[in-house]
Amino acid sequence: MQVKNTEELRRELIELLSEMDVVQRGKFILSSGRESDYYVDIKRAVTEPAVLDVIARLIADAAGEVDRIAGPALGAVPIATAVSLYSRKPLLMIRKEKKGYGTSKLIEGDLQKGDRVVVVEDVTTTGGSLLKAVRAIQENGGIVEKAFVIVDREEGAVDEFKREGITLIPLLSVSDFNHS
Repeated sequence: MQVKNTEELRRELIELLSEMDVVQRGKFILSSGRESDYYVDIKRAVTEPAVLDVIARLIADAAGEVDRIAGPALGAVPIATAVSLYSRKPLLMIRKEKKGYGTSKLIEGDLQKGDRVVVVEDVTTTGGSLLKAVRAIQENGGIVEKAFVIVDREEGAVDEFKREGITLIPLLSVSDFNHS
C-alpha cells in the first residue's frame, strides 16, 4: 500500500467531500445564530469509512505527542473515534452539558490531570462551541495546545483560538470548495 503525504491526503479529502456535496447553497441559520447562504453539512460525510480514514491519518500525523483525543458530541465523536483508533490514543467524549442523571459527567473517558489532549471538531465558524469543549478539558486538568477542524468557514475561529493560546488547525477551509 502506498503511503500518501499530507497534500495528497488533503486533495483526497476535498475530492471525497466534494462528491458528497458537503457545501450546500441556500439560506441557513448556523449554530452561532447567524444566517448564511451556504452550509457545510459534514455530519453525513463522517459516517463514511473512507472519509474517516483520511481524516484520521491527517490529524494523527499532525497531532504530535498527545495522551488523549477528544471530540464534542455529536458531530465530532466519529472523528475523534477514528483518530483514536488510528493513533491508538484513548478517546474522550465531551457532552454539550452535564447529564442530570447517573454520574453527571461532562466528559466521558479517562482524563488525568496533566494529560495532553487534542480536540477535534467537524466545522467551525467563530469557534465558540469548540472553545467550550476545550475549556471543559482544561477545567478538568487537561492541557490543550492544538485543536483540529475538518472544515473551517474562515469566519474567525483560527484567530479566536490564537487569542486563547491554542493552535487551531483546519484540515480544509471553505475556500477549498467552489461554493460561489
